[in-house]
Amino acid sequence: MGAWGMGVFDDDTSCEIIEDAMEDGTSAVQLVEQALSSSENEYIEYTECHEIIVAAAITNALVNKAEYEGIEELDKWLAKQDATSVIPFKAKLASALSLVLGESSELNELWAENEDDYPTWKGNIESVINGLNS
Repeated sequence: MGAWGMGVFDDDTSCEIIEDAMEDGTSAVQLVEQALSSSENEYIEYTECHEIIVAAAITNALVNKAEYEGIEELDKWLAKQDATSVIPFKAKLASALSLVLGESSELNELWAENEDDYPTWKGNIESVINGLNS
């Protein structure tokens, strides 16, 4: 795992996903749609888990003004996005994040091995779920 912390963007994969999106001009809706297609798999692979986490965090940032650290220029990219376009996806993203915390998630399996940091990581994901459900 290329993680240096328990936050949403404290992992190489999450950083790459959002940085590639910003560089390629990918919209928040496109990120969300890709992530939701990944959540339909029986087993959610490591990268797919991060796609879901990033899409959910971006949606939470747009809709609820949640703030996430670790990505330069994220605020500028978010300002260019249409917040209303991701609102219809809130419930589906919250459900997808619950799957990331479930038994069929590679990322959850990896974090569960770290008994000390797992509760904090899980709490950060649950915080995003709570934001999406508000």
